[in-house]
Amino acid sequence: MNALLFRFAVACCFAGLLTAAELPTVAPGSEEWKAIYDPAFEKPTELPGDSELRRDLFDLIRPKAEKLAGAPVKFQGNLRVYRNWAFFSGNSLDANGKPVQYPELQNSDTVALWLRTQDGWKVVDFAAGHSDAFFIIWPEQYGMPAELLK
Repeated sequence: MNALLFRFAVACCFAGLLTAAELPTVAPGSEEWKAIYDPAFEKPTELPGDSELRRDLFDLIRPKAEKLAGAPVKFQGNLRVYRNWAFFSGNSLDANGKPVQYPELQNSDTVALWLRTQDGWKVVDFAAGHSDAFFIIWPEQYGMPAELLK
């Protein structure tokens, strides 16, 4: 019986050590909590063309867009943010301001979706040169607010 009691005590101590291990957490009410869970964009908002956030978000997709285009690109279109999400729908332009003709379908249509996380903005999905509005499933697929598509 003592051996069984000893095993139980050891198991309890081991379980206690596992739960006591420090997990990465965000303290409610902290600045980090507010940045993640209380975002600045309480309603869908179009980012102005000169916005630093707009530039930063485009810089996250630019390497892939330029790889597909084989040349430097700029972006033109609607970039809306809401809560911790950002959605772009528009076109990719070359250095002369002309639409990029991405391979396959030879068009410049470009969409992107970002999510703001604990580690900053992350690209969730990106596509260029597509021919349909496949991104209408993103609210269901990724949980983005459907208001961004309006």
